[in-house]
Amino acid sequence: MSKVFVLRAPEHGHALVSYIKSLAGPMAASGRPLMVTVDEYQAKRSSEQNRLLWALLTEIAEQVELEGKRFAKEAWYAHYLDLYAPKQEGPRGLVPVGSSQMTKEQFANFVTRIECHAVQELGVEFAAI
Repeated sequence: MSKVFVLRAPEHGHALVSYIKSLAGPMAASGRPLMVTVDEYQAKRSSEQNRLLWALLTEIAEQVELEGKRFAKEAWYAHYLDLYAPKQEGPRGLVPVGSSQMTKEQFANFVTRIECHAVQELGVEFAAI
């Protein structure tokens, strides 16, 4: 059981308290106490940021040839996730976080690193920027 409350207004806080009150007693009585964690809300990446990423990846795919081969924008996406995405624990070690799960700040850093690599190491000239 998991529920997320984003507290943007006082009534959201009241809803959270009511929810906890309704569950705390019964859960504790059944030997399964609740655990509550409070953290600052961080917005996920925006659709606009995502459009920029895919525009950049398209340009990379169109301009870059490595050892006589061109790669699809999806291949570049996977490549850059491995290189620059934040990591999370997976069954076989650390795995990249998908871009849709990144915060706006994480996503901005991810895109900046892609841009720098593409320009400095691959010679890409971006029209999308």
